[in-house]
Amino acid sequence: MSIRLEFEITFKSDYHVGAGHGLGLQVDSALLRDPDGVPVIRGTVLAGLLRESLANLLALQPFVRQPNCQQFLERIFGSPRQLKRWRISSARPAGSLIPQVLPQKQSTKFMAAQTTTRARINPRTRRVEENKLFTHEDGDGSLRFRFVAECERDDAIAQQEAEYIVAAARMLRSLGAGKRRGYGECEIHLVDRNRESDLLTRLAKRLKGETVPESAPAPSHDETKPLHLPADPGNHTYRLRVLIRLDEPLLIARRAEAGNQYETLEMIPGSVLRGALAWRMTHRHGGFTNSHPAAFNRFVALFFNDTVRFSPLMPVELDLGDKDNKGKKDNLKGYATIIAPRDLVTCELYPGYVGENSDEIHGIWSLLDDTNHTKCLICGRKAASVKLKTLDGFITLAGVPRSRHKPNQTIEMHIRIDPNSGRVRTGDLYGYVALEPGQYFVGEITCTNSDVWQELRRMAGLQEGVNELKLGKATQRGYGKVSVVFAPIDTPIFHLQDLSQRLDSTDHVRMLLLSDAIVVDQWGRFWRGFDPAWLQRELGLPSNVTVEIDRNPQGELLAFSATRAVDAFNNKLGLPRSRDVAIVAGSSVRLSFKGIELDALVQRLQAVENRGIGLRREEGFGRVAFNHPIYRQLEGIDSPMLDLSSLAPAGEITPLTKMLDFSQAWVKTLDDASFDVFADERFEAVARLLHVSRHTSVAAIMNELQTLGEPAALLGKPLSGRDKPNFFATDGKPGMDAIEKLLGLLAETLKQKKLEQHPQAWRIGLQILAARIAGLARQQALKGGRR
Repeated sequence: MSIRLEFEITFKSDYHVGAGHGLGLQVDSALLRDPDGVPVIRGTVLAGLLRESLANLLALQPFVRQPNCQQFLERIFGSPRQLKRWRISSARPAGSLIPQVLPQKQSTKFMAAQTTTRARINPRTRRVEENKLFTHEDGDGSLRFRFVAECERDDAIAQQEAEYIVAAARMLRSLGAGKRRGYGECEIHLVDRNRESDLLTRLAKRLKGETVPESAPAPSHDETKPLHLPADPGNHTYRLRVLIRLDEPLLIARRAEAGNQYETLEMIPGSVLRGALAWRMTHRHGGFTNSHPAAFNRFVALFFNDTVRFSPLMPVELDLGDKDNKGKKDNLKGYATIIAPRDLVTCELYPGYVGENSDEIHGIWSLLDDTNHTKCLICGRKAASVKLKTLDGFITLAGVPRSRHKPNQTIEMHIRIDPNSGRVRTGDLYGYVALEPGQYFVGEITCTNSDVWQELRRMAGLQEGVNELKLGKATQRGYGKVSVVFAPIDTPIFHLQDLSQRLDSTDHVRMLLLSDAIVVDQWGRFWRGFDPAWLQRELGLPSNVTVEIDRNPQGELLAFSATRAVDAFNNKLGLPRSRDVAIVAGSSVRLSFKGIELDALVQRLQAVENRGIGLRREEGFGRVAFNHPIYRQLEGIDSPMLDLSSLAPAGEITPLTKMLDFSQAWVKTLDDASFDVFADERFEAVARLLHVSRHTSVAAIMNELQTLGEPAALLGKPLSGRDKPNFFATDGKPGMDAIEKLLGLLAETLKQKKLEQHPQAWRIGLQILAARIAGLARQQALKGGRR
């Protein structure tokens, strides 16, 4: 059981939560958004503000008199000696709590925000400082955000902590940058107002010394029924597909960096999913105290007897073939991928497989083919030679191979606040390079039998359908939330034909690492590449059989590998685990075997494919394949299209998503229009009027624009002696006519999106149009003035 508190933030003014970067030359500080363009308030911000609010609350006299009251701050939000018990999620607008499947990045700077220009004042001269003019995006104060505070335990202490969290949220009155200058004024309430009133009433009674009835303790999850395992638990007969959607940015840190930048891995190691399930199981059973020995024994049987293995989770490439159904819940599909082998190289200028959707592709070559290409063969025939580079990223296993770029990543900056001054500490700026939310990953879990999986599912509290897990770093502060579906399958996701059909000789056998592999020698030292010494042992070859690494005609070994440090953290002990060194996935080698028949070699290598090599195989390390179909245009691989509809967002149309769809359509309309008639600096004045206009009809806007250049608009009567013609009524008339036509297109677009009566939609549309006109007019002014 757990406690879940859903809060709603209601703003009373515009706010600014910066993304740590700008938007070209127009905005110096952009608003923090998810990849789908929707504004977001990251959990790190909310956790810090709630902690500060609770600290101020506990400093009040009624709380100071309470015994042990100050301990709630550390228990809820953690400290160097106390693990935090509550998780604060990120906040997104109500009705759009899950990032959309297909990110839409164009023109998101105009969505639910406006650009504000400010200047820094010198405190001594009371004048604006030179070169201190800056602009930033302010979030729309009409938005309502929602976030969740959740505790895995539901005991009497957790119930009291919930009362303090609600009180701290109610005390919070502003957030974001400039909150001392009128920005970010807000109120935070529980969505369930009756529950909020009940929790605050209970807290008031405690402060008065009255008796508060405690809720019944959560039922025990322990059962006395033991887990029966077969004689060989490593022989796995039950298989599940694991499909994951990222609901928040995911950070799987490469290593414990010495600096202030943490960079994520591009796939999810099996150890991460394994640790998340183990952590969930431990919390549900109260840390496996001495009072629950049976539950602890089953935990050991599940995670330390090779009864369950977790494969790495690879990115899924979405199928975008049907544009009409693109992104719809019932039609969302994708393809599994693998890491590109390190021996594959491609043209530096025109990379990728031949046949991909691109203007020009020069193809892929394998350096295991007795070749030593360093230049692109096709470029060499056309012009100057171009170097080859290693094929990075992932390869799609669908019909014909397709190279795929790396998964989308986002960079978010964070600061540390000094609790004494309430300001940023000097030098305490750090960044997260995380995987963007809205992406999909797929992998496998294999178990000894179905009983093992049912026991793991029961102890971890997993349900049929969609489950929620937390993976990676900063899971308590708005990162790492994922939705997971576990589905039984009969054949592996990356199903290969029988090895006897892939292997026709004992010579020139290609070995490919499908996941990182940790291989040690007899003294415990880590191997950092391929060597016959450990290959002989890990492949289970008898002493009379020899294995050699092939060489190309130039005498170079046909082995391509790299290593990475594998770091981890033991949350139970609060200490880092020992560092391992792994040969990375995608490393490849070509081998030749002597002294063994082909049938015997197939039998031994098939066993290696099933069990893996090296250490920590139950965590997904050491998965290998021989003569993988990737070297034969995927001939002999059966990797069906994945149905992602079970994890796709509901897709309901909210005002925010309607606004985003409108802005996308309006930008596309303007891209098709011509703006050459606005190449005059005087049209910048027209752009200013459009930018600040509050009218919601074409006629009203044109009536306002008709007064441009007329003295009567300012003086109330014509200016005597003025005979200079009005530019906007003569030479600029074609431009004014074009504006009227564009305003008509704006009204038509708003009508199609059913936003014709929405003032904010008109304002966004006019600002986008004004930016286009002002850009061309200003460019003409910089060239030397009017045409």
